[in-house]
Amino acid sequence: MKGHSPFSAVLIAASLLISSAIQAQGNTTLPEDNIHGYLYAHRSAHGGWPAFATSPDGVHFHDLLCGDSIFSSNDKGEKGNLSFVYVCRTHEDDGYMLLTTDSDGCVFLQLSHDLISWTEARNPGLQDACNARVVWDSASGSYVLYYAEKEHGNVLCRRLSIKYSSADSAPAVSLSDSEVLADWDIAILDAELEFLDDGSCVLLAKVDDGSAGFVRASSASLMGTWEKPAVGFSVEGDDQCNVISAFKVRDQKGWSFGYVNNAKGGYRLCQSDETMDRFFAPKNIEGIYGPDAGSFLALNEEEYERLQAWSDAEEPDHLAPNVKNPVFPGLHADPEVLYSIQTGKYYIYPTTDGAFGWHSYDFHCFSSEDLVNWKDEGVILDLRDLDWGDREYAWAPCIIEKPVFGGFKYYFYFVHHGTIGVAVADRPEGPFKDVLGKALLTQEEIHAPNQIIDPDVFRDRVSGKYYLYWGNSYLWMAELAPDMISIVPGTMHELIPRSKIGEYHYLEGSYVFERNGLYYFMWSENITRSSYYRVRYLISDSPTELVRNGQPAKVEETIVIQQDPSKQIFGTGHHSVIRKHGTDEWYIVYHRFNRPGGVKLGLSGGYNREVCIDRLEFNEDGTIKPVIPSL
Repeated sequence: MKGHSPFSAVLIAASLLISSAIQAQGNTTLPEDNIHGYLYAHRSAHGGWPAFATSPDGVHFHDLLCGDSIFSSNDKGEKGNLSFVYVCRTHEDDGYMLLTTDSDGCVFLQLSHDLISWTEARNPGLQDACNARVVWDSASGSYVLYYAEKEHGNVLCRRLSIKYSSADSAPAVSLSDSEVLADWDIAILDAELEFLDDGSCVLLAKVDDGSAGFVRASSASLMGTWEKPAVGFSVEGDDQCNVISAFKVRDQKGWSFGYVNNAKGGYRLCQSDETMDRFFAPKNIEGIYGPDAGSFLALNEEEYERLQAWSDAEEPDHLAPNVKNPVFPGLHADPEVLYSIQTGKYYIYPTTDGAFGWHSYDFHCFSSEDLVNWKDEGVILDLRDLDWGDREYAWAPCIIEKPVFGGFKYYFYFVHHGTIGVAVADRPEGPFKDVLGKALLTQEEIHAPNQIIDPDVFRDRVSGKYYLYWGNSYLWMAELAPDMISIVPGTMHELIPRSKIGEYHYLEGSYVFERNGLYYFMWSENITRSSYYRVRYLISDSPTELVRNGQPAKVEETIVIQQDPSKQIFGTGHHSVIRKHGTDEWYIVYHRFNRPGGVKLGLSGGYNREVCIDRLEFNEDGTIKPVIPSL
């Protein structure tokens, strides 16, 4: 980008007087108590240019500049069409280095003093390289650029020299002749080198033999003897994985690794022990549009905030504005939607969001005549007015309209600190009154396997019966008695046990509706604090069993709605469904992370959410088409 890095001296010197603790590091690192967050530099899905993302915890990331390149269109030059992006600190810790390898094996080097403005890309003459990286060699007092050689598959290295003739000049970049770092008579596609706490080195390499995993080698020093690996290891079974990058995470003894999983078509993170011998707990990297081959860098607070402020200032030029969503202002979640025959209006009953740790205590109601324009009807129930419970954690309500004695009653089932209560009103906008003076359902009384949350109420038009569904990491149901405030004895039973939540991709937020004689059981997968929160479903022939054509009903492969990082939409889930009155036009009402700020909060995005509406459409066989979340 504009300007040059203010490096004023040769960046490598053979005799720098620095601490042995820093000398042992190949990539200058921060003391653990100074780590505030993490930078992920990778190939952008917008044309293959370098892109940045940051994270407070090393798992939940968010794009800077909405996933666009960190370079303006005028500064991109030859830096596109990349296969790998590598970022690190300079050894003197007065700047940063960005090393990019393109698809032809050419390597380009850039320097920066702030991670924002970069010098012109320089190719020191290296070609035929796979995913080049740079490391500091304390023994020789120089940078070493290492890479897998495309033609022969050896792991080679070259001494890297970067010099300025003056503070304002462009750097002169040169490389020594190549040296074989590791030649095992096996073809290597990619290699990652890290220093352990004792100063020894570990090299993780991808072998070009069709196998799924990697090999591991160790040496007492960078330029020492690297014994040929005896056996390889697999990160995720038979999945083909490559382009591994290691980094240390605060409060974690071992390492974290990012890598491309070709089989799953995405970028993954896993953990390892301190010596990189054992790998476990693989998961998707979160919050990024098109994550790809890249590297990681720990950031201090000043660096993290500087990058975020830069991205926030530039974001309006990269972020498409909201148009129809969210449907009303403010932070709200877990929306329940109702059409009232009595008033001819639609109503949404959400969780009041925005409180740290979900410490909310009241429920609002919003009304609309057209599902587009919404009016806040105010607070309809406040837990602080009740005489039982802890008077907070007001979550995930549901409601149903029931004809009674020539009029209507509205039964509002709500979560009250891990229990389900019920309130009643004569009108959909309330006021609602607690009718039991206690919970309708508690975990202790019914011996549920987990907390009692996320109720859903449903009337079966075939039988005329009313049912209540609930559960977190399990799904139970029961028939409601005619009074709607008690359970018919003997009807409570399990639909999805905890032992099968993986098979069903189930967590919480169940919702049931009927269309053309088919019963749709829907729910949210993953935790609500995850950007991967999304809606799954199955179709049943019964409202009380998960059965289809006399066999257990199978979860449909189609995901109803999920994140769209290209639009910076994340955390789409905990929904309800409404049919536009008098038509076969259906809508899904759901929440997502507050856009664009929610995903920047990491796990705290899970209580900074907003309510949205989109069309829900069906195929001829009754299956649901994927919903494309809209702005």
